[in-house]
Amino acid sequence: MEHDEALLDSLAALRAAHDKASRLMAEIAALGAVALKGRGSVPSLLQLQNYMQALAQAQQQAAQCEELLLGGSSRTVAEAATGGRPYVH
Repeated sequence: MEHDEALLDSLAALRAAHDKASRLMAEIAALGAVALKGRGSVPSLLQLQNYMQALAQAQQQAAQCEELLLGGSSRTVAEAATGGRPYVH
């Protein structure tokens, strides 16, 4: 039961991290669309960096969910996050 609770908590955290990254990308895309029409400036480097950070957090959370689903194999969460997995978005 404790394992299931941890998995559900981890999935909820993954959803929150994914939603944050999605919101940031939506803002970047909206700014880009307005800029293409010549009515605004392009997204800033800080906005892109914030998106990249949120995306990395979502990827780490996805790796943690994977570990819980696999039953906590010998790989660490950090190894799973950098193990060549595709970005989650």
